[in-house]
Amino acid sequence: MLCVTLKSYTAPCAATTGGVSDIWIFDPSDFNWTQDATTKSYTAVALRDGATIDDGGRMFYVKFQRKEAEFKFKHSLNGCSVKYEFDIDAQLPNLSQELTNYLVSLDSAGCCCGLGMVIRLNSGKIFVIGERYVNTKTIPYFEVVMNGTEGGSGRKMEDFNGAKVMFKAEFGRMANEFTGDISVIEAFQ
Repeated sequence: MLCVTLKSYTAPCAATTGGVSDIWIFDPSDFNWTQDATTKSYTAVALRDGATIDDGGRMFYVKFQRKEAEFKFKHSLNGCSVKYEFDIDAQLPNLSQELTNYLVSLDSAGCCCGLGMVIRLNSGKIFVIGERYVNTKTIPYFEVVMNGTEGGSGRKMEDFNGAKVMFKAEFGRMANEFTGDISVIEAFQ
């Protein structure tokens, strides 16, 4: 008899698509995620008491250059202490004051309260990182911040002009999947 209950993993017998389709950023203090007790996936999301769409309780869509975003993670272990490091990057085109203002707002949010992110992959799977409230309870701090962003004008006319925005986070488990319909996320835009 083993000392833990293991689970099987069965890879789908189908092609798997890579890449990121869509990204939303949110204030972790504004949303409560409903977690299924059996699957551990998130099945719903709602505004917390006191949060309103008019006061910023939104999922802010990140319009990035198509095919230029990636979601990665790295697992490490120290004794029995587990750490997952998450990296999300997306190319945001066009150096401008609007981009400058956006980057400043991401810096401020990361410093004050952290960011939450919803990441929809091209496979259709949706993952959540940086959430703070699950089943109305506070979970351990799961902070996402912008860190390592770089950009420039390029040298030639056909070179990329903009910023490769980098988001980083650390947590004690892999990101949970949101199995609800994407229209629920879009309704908070």
